[in-house]
Amino acid sequence: MDFTEKLRLRGKAEEDMYFAALDRQLIEAMHEKQKLEDELLKSQHSDDPTFDTGSHSK
Repeated sequence: MDFTEKLRLRGKAEEDMYFAALDRQLIEAMHEKQKLEDELLKSQHSDDPTFDTGSHSK
């Protein structure tokens, strides 16, 4: 393996690490958003007297 190949592989590894970190941040943000939406939905259902949690089970 020559020097230019090592430089190319190093650049690819750095790029892969950058995008992996970015993916982790985006996934974490999606999970936070979903958690907040679930909490909001639950609070709306608990405020709604017509909502019956038992009516959704099969």
